[in-house]
Amino acid sequence: MLKNLYLIGKAIQREYPEYATPWQNPFPKLKEGQKAKVVVVEVNQGEIAPQIRVEEFRDTYLDKYLYRKVDGTNGTNLVPTFFYNLSSKVDKEKWEKEQITLLDKLIKKIKNSIKKNKHDFLGFDKLPELKALLLAASKHLSLKNRYLFTMRINGKYFGEYPEYQELFREKAYLKYYGKSKGRNQVCAVTYEVVDEVWGGIDTLGFTVDKKAFNRNGFDGKKSYKMLGVAPKVAKVLDGAKSFVSDNLTNRFYNLQYFILPHFIHDDEGIIQEVMHTFLEAKDRKTFTSEGNAIIHNETILKEIAEEENLQHQIYYDLFFYEQNQNQLLIKLQLSDVLPSQIKKIFDLKEQVEEDYRELTTYKYKEEVKHFYITFAAIAAYFSKAKKKNEYIFHPYFFKVLEAVFYNSTLKEEEILKAFIKTIRTAFKNRKDEDAKYQYLTTQSFVIYQFFLRLNLFKNKKYMEKSNQTTENSALDDFILKHPTFFDSEYKKGIFRMGALTKILLKKQYQKLKNEPFMKNLYSLNLDENKIMELLPKLINKLREYDVGYTAALETEIAKALVSPSTMSKTEISYAFTLGMIMQSEFGKQDFENWKEEQE
Repeated sequence: MLKNLYLIGKAIQREYPEYATPWQNPFPKLKEGQKAKVVVVEVNQGEIAPQIRVEEFRDTYLDKYLYRKVDGTNGTNLVPTFFYNLSSKVDKEKWEKEQITLLDKLIKKIKNSIKKNKHDFLGFDKLPELKALLLAASKHLSLKNRYLFTMRINGKYFGEYPEYQELFREKAYLKYYGKSKGRNQVCAVTYEVVDEVWGGIDTLGFTVDKKAFNRNGFDGKKSYKMLGVAPKVAKVLDGAKSFVSDNLTNRFYNLQYFILPHFIHDDEGIIQEVMHTFLEAKDRKTFTSEGNAIIHNETILKEIAEEENLQHQIYYDLFFYEQNQNQLLIKLQLSDVLPSQIKKIFDLKEQVEEDYRELTTYKYKEEVKHFYITFAAIAAYFSKAKKKNEYIFHPYFFKVLEAVFYNSTLKEEEILKAFIKTIRTAFKNRKDEDAKYQYLTTQSFVIYQFFLRLNLFKNKKYMEKSNQTTENSALDDFILKHPTFFDSEYKKGIFRMGALTKILLKKQYQKLKNEPFMKNLYSLNLDENKIMELLPKLINKLREYDVGYTAALETEIAKALVSPSTMSKTEISYAFTLGMIMQSEFGKQDFENWKEEQE
């Protein structure tokens, strides 16, 4: 990983020189319509000027502002140049209270920067005056824009003084060598013997939060020391890390992730061309492609599947992580994913989506919605909402990610267990959102088919679906078209029993505007004994409501349920629920066919 990052860092330096300096661009990307501004405080002979100036941010002034991203929420820059945050409260009193809190944090950082680096351009006794001026100035700033705070000392920006630039060159990389360095060692990236190596390299994935991530059993605090690199290499890695963070990182709910090409050559021209493609793909992101993208908001995987120049002598690395102050807490690291596997994923994804388009298309507020197989859709069955856009992911979700990209195996039982657990929750809350458990069921079956066609289930190989049809029912056609799923007569019987239950429920609703038989379904938590209890109750109720077109279906169910079964509670519950929902889809057609037969 470090070697690859080093190759990328070297290749992009000429075109992106800001990533080759110890100071950084605070605003590498802005939202559409957003502007970057700089809040400038003038300090003359230790006195703060009474007027604060707000000017346009200029990329060409990076070496004057001397901004550098600091570690952690309380980290401090080498000079007092920081982000300037505004309160978003609408109420005047609440706005002022929150803005004062934000300014207290800024003043604390300014004080720490001056104290830690022994600056003498401003005394601490002037900080209350500075805070008051900033509070007054904040009232005239717009939330639509982004702001940087800096100072000019006696008419010059920090970077116009050689001593401040020298301070950056000397100390900006202190975290890489301050606690760990060695003399006359081999650089872990170039494999050359160098006068000095720095051992604190925690770049993109080498910060650990669990024992499993401690390389070779190293203690977490010492786990970097076998990765000593030459100072010039560390600086390239530092710039490459910022480049990836600024340009290639996306969000997946409360996780962040990036996709990085892994080159098996060191041709800078090819590396530059590939990185250009990555940046352009990000710019081409559209609403449509976001909804259809496998990881919800990326476009580059689609490009990899289609562009030949992204397929030769390149593998791909995927990182999913949480940012915890200055640490990257790795949730999943996928190395050396083959471009052929990415192509296969997209080809099968599109095939399955098309095959089930009619089943999964629905209307929402007069708008036609289509279902796309994405990790966001899959995560619905493997996560729990903590608060808005923040989720706790079940560990098996990362196993699913790994299986899809590595073509490794999944336990079918674990997948079905996640499906039915989520469906049951929605079923219990159906009074609040009646349709939710229904579309969760149909969408889960489509996701199941995607996994199946990728051959991810151990000891279960996908069989091509039959194009034959039966003379019986749409449900029978559905069973015939999914031979891999319906792998036993007992499962077919459970599925049909779910369909029969839906017929009764529909009849009850037509007569009573209610579905009292629902209380017999054990909240969709079924096993063989409960099925045998349920069947006679179901048939008796059908007779009570004089439902006369189910005799053939009842006979099929009775024959199937005497077959030997090895199905788990999870499989029984899921097959039964699927039968209920498919009957909703196909029931009208079956009833019309029965009427024609009677006539």
